[in-house]
Amino acid sequence: NLANPESAALAADKSFLYVTNVNGEGDAKDGNGFIARVATDGRVLEREFSRGLDGPKGIMLAGDTLYVADIDQLVIVDAESGAIRRRVPAPGARFLNDVAIAPDGQVLITDSDTQRIYSVRNDKIEVWLEHDLLRSVNGLLPEPTRLVVTTMQGRLLAVDYATREITVLAEGLGDADGVATLGDGRYLVSEWPGLIHVVSPNGSHATILDTRVENRYLNDFLLVGDTLYQPHWEPSEMSAYRIVR
Repeated sequence: NLANPESAALAADKSFLYVTNVNGEGDAKDGNGFIARVATDGRVLEREFSRGLDGPKGIMLAGDTLYVADIDQLVIVDAESGAIRRRVPAPGARFLNDVAIAPDGQVLITDSDTQRIYSVRNDKIEVWLEHDLLRSVNGLLPEPTRLVVTTMQGRLLAVDYATREITVLAEGLGDADGVATLGDGRYLVSEWPGLIHVVSPNGSHATILDTRVENRYLNDFLLVGDTLYQPHWEPSEMSAYRIVR
């Protein structure tokens, strides 16, 4: 009962997920997008918890606020009611994708149609970093001293917060999308449209899931403990996988 789900965030009480639904083309400003509330056991609690979005993708919860990347703006949503509080346009953005909150509290957003990462603080948005290595930038994972980034050029990168220096952690990951840490120097990285890899500290990677034959898309995901919650853009479903470490 979903419609092109793309990303998920865990609720404060950990009983359900906020799931973005593009409900159409990813770059169409059609007003069809919405956020659903889905219980961690798979029940759809509220299909259209928040409406009036275009192509919502990355989503992050902080306190009582949801931050949602929506094509060319950051949409700020009340996590209790689903009401849209305000919209913050990103000048020059064309395909905002993932959202993360850095340790200093600023909101970071990727623009997959450029080579930029934007930052937002106090509703002021600016380009945080623009670089050739960020071409087709996609997923974000904030760590204490650096930001881990995927690109659809197949790269896993790390950006130092202080210097903005970029380190290439791995290559050859295709249209890399979601990223999560396994806590031991390894990362999970999804590759659109249907692979999940484990990336080792030396940059090598091994595929642990392949859903291409069944046409089950693997886009952004959420790892909570050993459970990986995976929205499938197609066929508009969600799965939960157990990660065996």
